[in-house]
Amino acid sequence: MLHACRLGALVLLVAVRGSAEVAFTSPGLVPSRMDDQGCLVEDWGLISVKLAGTGLPPTAPVAVQEIKLDGRIPAAQAQSQQGNVGLTVTAFRAPVWPAGLDVLTVRLAETGGQETPVQLSLVLPETTQAGSQTVSIAGRPVLGLPAGLAPARTMREWGWADEAMALPGWARPAVECDPAFRNIRAGIGGVPITYRFKVEPKEKVDVVLGFCESYWAQAGQRPVICQVEGAPAQEVDAVARWGQHQPGAVLFTAGDANGDGMLEVAVLPKPGAPDQNPILNAIWLFPAGTRPNLNQVIAGKLNAAALRYVAVGGTNDQSLVAGGQVEFPLKLPAGGARELTFLVACRGSSVPQAGPSAWTLEKLRQSAAAVWRDWR
Repeated sequence: MLHACRLGALVLLVAVRGSAEVAFTSPGLVPSRMDDQGCLVEDWGLISVKLAGTGLPPTAPVAVQEIKLDGRIPAAQAQSQQGNVGLTVTAFRAPVWPAGLDVLTVRLAETGGQETPVQLSLVLPETTQAGSQTVSIAGRPVLGLPAGLAPARTMREWGWADEAMALPGWARPAVECDPAFRNIRAGIGGVPITYRFKVEPKEKVDVVLGFCESYWAQAGQRPVICQVEGAPAQEVDAVARWGQHQPGAVLFTAGDANGDGMLEVAVLPKPGAPDQNPILNAIWLFPAGTRPNLNQVIAGKLNAAALRYVAVGGTNDQSLVAGGQVEFPLKLPAGGARELTFLVACRGSSVPQAGPSAWTLEKLRQSAAAVWRDWR
């Protein structure tokens, strides 16, 4: 009998008689679980695994069971066979401070003796937002993608394309201004803030970037470098130009310089600056030659005239990549196998925000085994 994963997630797997959901954890931590259909259940939503390819049946029976990895680590495992491809999904808890991380491995094995192209998908809540290395929900990084393997992506017409963090309500503008100045995205750890906008190839536009610094009161603490495609880069020190809690804006005469139909906007930390976490509050795109009055822009009176208006880190912000699914096109050699590892946020945790993680699958399993070995 075919079942659907709870909460509306899509499903690949079909539960078979005798399968039951399996809980797993690390000593002293709140458990996660895999339901009887092979979906990983977290406090932020469900992850289900979907497999597609020429000649592969759309569904297959699945067996969900509790296992012990390395003879010690409690884990949940779902196994199925779709045509000539065997699918094994395994999840365990690694004792990473403070609340642990769930480790999800997906193994595909070709069993028919012929090369087989497949598409592996992780079906996620529609509200997820995918960056280049992590997937977030409501600003919380919840899924770390495998290093060195780029997923296929459904692209929107505009959005952020980075690993920066949304911080709604972070800024406290001291004067009346556009509501966008209350929110920021921050490149924690020096991550560049990057947006891309679809434009006509070689199109010229006027771009305005808005800033409001509400942490530092002294100039020279967080200067940033603004790079807008087709325009000279500008250094911006918000406190030096406008003061703490004071909204300000910078104009760029920009355009699609490389003709690829996408305009790139980036804010980077200035090398050597005391604070290497760049911030950005707002973006406006206007038709070329508009030369908008920046005081009017700051006041929010020209939003309707803009080609694009982005309250960065606010309610109308979005990822360049559409949410709801992460897809990996793979090619399985005859008799061969591929294994992908994902880090998953469990209750009380987030995955590493940016950059390569020090945690490998081997280290995570070793730390989990050590904890259970010493547990009494």
